[in-house]
Amino acid sequence: MNPFLLDILTSNWLLHAENPDAYGAMLVSLLRGDRIIGEDFSKARESNRPFVLSFDGGVQSASQPLNAANLSKGSVAIIPIRGIIMKDDVECGPRGSVSITKDIKSADANPNIKSILLVVSSPGGTTSYTDILSDAVTNCSKPVVAYVEGMAASAAYWIISGADKIICSSDLDIVGSIGTMLEYMDMKPYFEKAGVVIHEVYATLSTEKNQHLADLRAGNYDQLRHDLLDRINAKFHASVTANRPSLAASTLSGKTYFASDAIALGLVDEIGSYEYALQQADSITATNSNLQINHNMKSIKMLAVWTAIASFFNFTENIESKELTEEMVGQVNDKLADQNTIIATHDAAMATLTKKFEALTADHTALQSVHAETVRQHEALKAEDAGAETRRGKAADKSADAIASDQFLHNRIADENI
Repeated sequence: MNPFLLDILTSNWLLHAENPDAYGAMLVSLLRGDRIIGEDFSKARESNRPFVLSFDGGVQSASQPLNAANLSKGSVAIIPIRGIIMKDDVECGPRGSVSITKDIKSADANPNIKSILLVVSSPGGTTSYTDILSDAVTNCSKPVVAYVEGMAASAAYWIISGADKIICSSDLDIVGSIGTMLEYMDMKPYFEKAGVVIHEVYATLSTEKNQHLADLRAGNYDQLRHDLLDRINAKFHASVTANRPSLAASTLSGKTYFASDAIALGLVDEIGSYEYALQQADSITATNSNLQINHNMKSIKMLAVWTAIASFFNFTENIESKELTEEMVGQVNDKLADQNTIIATHDAAMATLTKKFEALTADHTALQSVHAETVRQHEALKAEDAGAETRRGKAADKSADAIASDQFLHNRIADENI
């Protein structure tokens, strides 16, 4: 079987939705065994070949192959990512993710190359190896500028999200489509119409083999969505948001954006010409702000971790030259385990105290209700007693003048007795 056809039929995709149907004609041609003129393939291959440029006083040199032995110091590697992205090289032109990853690592390791310019025009591609290529961009020790010519969607955006700067060629360029999809073409009816009878026989214990395929054919998508697409999508989102921390959650729904809107959302940085992108790649250094954001954030986190480890082992000087032995790693793991135990104990104690506090709060609320009822009853009795006394006009009740007269009489009698 044609390897390109095999990839189309068996791969999972990170692809902008408008493109699968556009490749339907190619798929039908491959199924029929039609041949496509090789000259078209050679042109496509040429447009996807990486090369290197150098700049002397602003003057651009002639291009050289990426693996040339006599590259000028301070050169820029230009690595195209065009068309549907497959894992392996495609006969009809585009280089696969494996080859592009090797190109990036080769440029990163070459002391005469100071930066990389990715020229991107792609709707995305297969899941396979996309995460590895994206990591190669993100972890590249040299500055990486991505230049979008028309579209960088789905897998293509995942790949370039770790670049230090993303420049679009026009405000009408399309970026985004941060999402995962699967399109399955059931070829059984095609072969059955051609007279091919397909038999599927499974071993007794192979009860779940090809279950996802059976679910697809039956129209049952939930388990496949959970087991496959959601898992891929979670890694896609995690990688993109780690590379671009300022992205709004709304950009992760799979929607595409024009470049002008993508700038405001943090998906890309600016709009400019190819020459401008080249100039940026030539002038960008490790002190550029985007580099600090994309690369140094990870360095800062690792520095904090390493500082804590150095303090644990009392490393006071030449920290960079220190190495951790297996014994040291074991000590750190033991300490972390102890800390986890302490945290778990504290969490349990806190949970107990929380329950006691909630019980006391409930008791206090109940007592407040009892007290309020007691006060209400007391006030009612006082009101009742005061009303009864007013109505009866008790003889014992005396006016203030009478009380004063009695007091005067009592004092006079006392004086006489004396």
